[in-house]
Amino acid sequence: MIPNNDPSLLSTGFNMLWGLFVVLGILLIIYGLVRKKFSFAKSNSDSRIKICEIRHIMPKKSLCLIEVDGREYLIGIGNETISLLSPIERCKTASFSETLTSAAGHNDKNKD
Repeated sequence: MIPNNDPSLLSTGFNMLWGLFVVLGILLIIYGLVRKKFSFAKSNSDSRIKICEIRHIMPKKSLCLIEVDGREYLIGIGNETISLLSPIERCKTASFSETLTSAAGHNDKNKD
């Protein structure tokens, strides 16, 4: 008699899933390393321009908080445009409503 060397279907399925998990794990590790190394929001501590935060609003539209020489600015980034929305005053004691009122007053002055 010839011994049966055919693996069972269950064993083959587990081997395939194990291989899939290993490959996905390697891909996630590579993705994390590449993202950390080539981050666009990365800035040097001695740089005059720093990107503090980026929020994606819609596809190809984002809000970006940047710091230039110690002052913060909120800019809008579109498909083909970059616009200054408002300078941000740093005041640790001001509440959110006071900051919002201040920014709205600054925008009204710009329209006149």
